[in-house]
Amino acid sequence: MKRLLVRVAVAVLAFWTCSAQATVPTLPPGLTTPSLSATVMERYADALAKLDRPKAMIFEYSVEQSGLHPLEETHRIYRSGLRERDETLIADGISLKVPAVRVVSHRAYKYDVLALAPKPADYVFVYTGKRIALGRTVFAFRTTAVAAAAFATSDVLIDAERYLPLVITFSSASATLKGKGRITFGPSRRYWVAREVSVSARAGKTDARERIRWSRYRFPDALPEATFAQPRSLATEVPLAP
Repeated sequence: MKRLLVRVAVAVLAFWTCSAQATVPTLPPGLTTPSLSATVMERYADALAKLDRPKAMIFEYSVEQSGLHPLEETHRIYRSGLRERDETLIADGISLKVPAVRVVSHRAYKYDVLALAPKPADYVFVYTGKRIALGRTVFAFRTTAVAAAAFATSDVLIDAERYLPLVITFSSASATLKGKGRITFGPSRRYWVAREVSVSARAGKTDARERIRWSRYRFPDALPEATFAQPRSLATEVPLAP
């Protein structure tokens, strides 16, 4: 099996090298495809294990959905540990004078790179070449899950500088929904954060699409406790009749 994977990797690399439509940097002198693949995988696993995580962060994201539940919103998020404050700034394309606020506890961040990155223990990685993506040099791998899962990656582009996922292609499925998507990551200061995700899905006979873009990342040392206080209701209290 290992010899077969090596032959596949060598064949794919040869295709990219000969293709007139692809610009592929040459391998360093003395470094063969199998040894390059092994080196990249070793550095990838090490980079994930040593990934620096912010104690707290603030960011904004815009989300557009079409199909099942059309919406267009912009949010500002405050996170510290498992606590999150979500402020809706724009809804249906209209800026809100008073943001709608929701505070939750014990919520893991689902767009954390460690939550989405394929791990060597869970996937078979097949090297498919070195190329340029999003203006950065990457090592491309096809990934196949060892065991069936509701969420699975099919490809990952590993950044040649930080050895972290720059692009992850994935599929997801539930009892009523099946979809495919692509998420990109990148550096923000010394951290590695989500930049954009696009998903196309089908529920029954209905097609749905979603796109999320992240921006304005900040990484304070800490956030005040008041950040995660439950918001007061804006509803006017009506006194009971005597």
